[in-house]
Amino acid sequence: MDATSDDRLRSVVLFGAAAAVLVVGGWWWHSAAPASTAGTGVPSAAVPSVGPSVSTPLERLLAAEEPDERMTVRMDPNTGEVLRVRTGSHVVLDPATGSITDIEGDPAVLFPSGDLPSFQRTIWREERELPPGQEVTRQASDDGSRYLLQYRCTRPGTMAVTSDEAKINGQPRIDCDGTVANAEVLAGGGPFRVSLSAVDRPIVIQAQLVALPPR
Repeated sequence: MDATSDDRLRSVVLFGAAAAVLVVGGWWWHSAAPASTAGTGVPSAAVPSVGPSVSTPLERLLAAEEPDERMTVRMDPNTGEVLRVRTGSHVVLDPATGSITDIEGDPAVLFPSGDLPSFQRTIWREERELPPGQEVTRQASDDGSRYLLQYRCTRPGTMAVTSDEAKINGQPRIDCDGTVANAEVLAGGGPFRVSLSAVDRPIVIQAQLVALPPR
């Protein structure tokens, strides 16, 4: 073999060794270096993970729950506020009017405070100021529906609730702190009356009797 052939052989061997070093070195760098964010060259370790998007109130509410937990939520149509509701309690709405046609579960969970909600079958609704010792009485006739009485009052004082020809399964007296009281009214099959009165001080009352589908 002449000198020229020896030089060519050494060149090929050196080139091959250099290429191997570059390949192995590149593999080591890729394995050892932190992964880069695509297109930025910034290691992803420097950017903390933010998890799934929770940009809306409903997403934030659901993201806080356990994966297998079942829950019902409702949204205020006026404010968009999402309210958490205990599992098993919910309202049924008329899509045309937005009024409530039925409820499932504890009404105290669904309507804890604030103005009384709008029901599709409201038998009567009362809102007025009552001086001490004065009462207002409203009458209804039993048609086989379930009846829900909702009542609240404001200003310092106490409101009393009584009935005639029906049983009220609820608080007979409430403090006027704005909390909504809910009571099932068990009618006897005919006309019945509900009376609301101010016990000791002038108060502002708000009350309604609504009919729900029979069970």
